[in-house]
Amino acid sequence: MSSFVCIFADSMCIGKIHIIIYKVLLLTVICLAAAACTDSGQRGGSRMIVTTIEPLRYFVDRIAGSEWATTSLVPEGFSPEEYSPSTQQMAELSNSSVLFTIGKLPIETTWIPRIESANPTLRIVDTSARIRERGMAFDPHTWTSPANARQIVSNISDALCETDSARTAYYKDNLRHALAAIDSLHASLQETLADLPSRSFVIAHPALTQFAADYGLHQIAIEVDGKEPTPASLRTLIAQARAEGVRVVFVQQEFADRSARIIADQLNATLVQINPLAYDWPREMSHIATALSVKNGR
Repeated sequence: MSSFVCIFADSMCIGKIHIIIYKVLLLTVICLAAAACTDSGQRGGSRMIVTTIEPLRYFVDRIAGSEWATTSLVPEGFSPEEYSPSTQQMAELSNSSVLFTIGKLPIETTWIPRIESANPTLRIVDTSARIRERGMAFDPHTWTSPANARQIVSNISDALCETDSARTAYYKDNLRHALAAIDSLHASLQETLADLPSRSFVIAHPALTQFAADYGLHQIAIEVDGKEPTPASLRTLIAQARAEGVRVVFVQQEFADRSARIIADQLNATLVQINPLAYDWPREMSHIATALSVKNGR
């Protein structure tokens, strides 16, 4: 009997040791998992920057570098005309230091007052400040112009230098590199778009007004004030595009393309899908210029 009791006691002790070891291992795994989530989800510690759209996040990443984690309110593939931030995104804003905006996109005019009211300590920066409008009706798609992009990255740099003054030299150095890259892209686009047989193009949604202004192009928009054309206005648009020798009709994935397809068929023009809201801004600008050059027979 005594032997049985000893064996039972020994197994109880071993069982307790196993439980302790298990708990220690479990706690270690939980800590490592938490650390991994922190490292993979955030750069530069817990500091977060939010932008309204993906191309703006591209510009912020050029200046912020590895010092900040970044995210955007409008995911790629969605339209800032209609998108509403999710509950999770609103929670991210409450943990963020800066919100960078383009200024007058529908999501901004609708949601920024609400965001500002809910997050009084959040710094909101309009990156289109001091952009030259060049005598045209204001187009909120300011980032499609490399000339405007120079001002946008400068505004981002100024804001980060004020927000994080200890790293001013770092942000200014990143700004120099960003400006040089924009200037190099601008030179490449100028060369690609030189001597086009037709400098006009049709686009479903008027997102390239300022791109066209940079390079002496004429944008013919199908939508007017967000509305699809009537049969009469569609006939007028087709006649105008034919007279101007249009060879390219641009469509965006966020918008209906029925009218664009009709126009392309009538003009025997090429339908080209573009995404001005893509994160990879220089690649998209080059894609647009190349489409105009190739489809114009160069």
